[in-house]
Amino acid sequence: MSKPFKLSFIVGLVVLGLGILAIQVWHSSNDKLSSSARNALYTELLEMSGQLNRDLPRLLDRNTRFERAEAANYGMRFYYSLIKIDRYSHDIEDIQAQIEPQMLAAYCQGDALAFYREEADFVEFQYLDQSGQKLFRLRYTAEACAPASM
Repeated sequence: MSKPFKLSFIVGLVVLGLGILAIQVWHSSNDKLSSSARNALYTELLEMSGQLNRDLPRLLDRNTRFERAEAANYGMRFYYSLIKIDRYSHDIEDIQAQIEPQMLAAYCQGDALAFYREEADFVEFQYLDQSGQKLFRLRYTAEACAPASM
């Protein structure tokens, strides 16, 4: 190999190495930014659940009590009790079929849930019977609000 070729080859390897190093630095800084943004989101969700829980449980109507809220895995989970429902004497699927369209519309179009729709990974609504046993859950992500899914 000639001396100019060796020199060009070495310079090419150095440039390639610097390029790979620059890409790794860029990826690690993006990961740090995204992880700090995720941490900020989780902190905000925790604060919001704490604020909500100060006033709970609260009767929303004659059939529904809002029990509590909790941040979970970058999303928010809300617990509701249907105070006149016993899981063993009611048709749970029928109750879910009545509630689900209203909750999906509230999630997709309501101002109260806009933050969760735009920022959180998901929103989950857990429904409990009068004795606190799980009836069903509704879990939505922003994709649920796409025109094809509604």
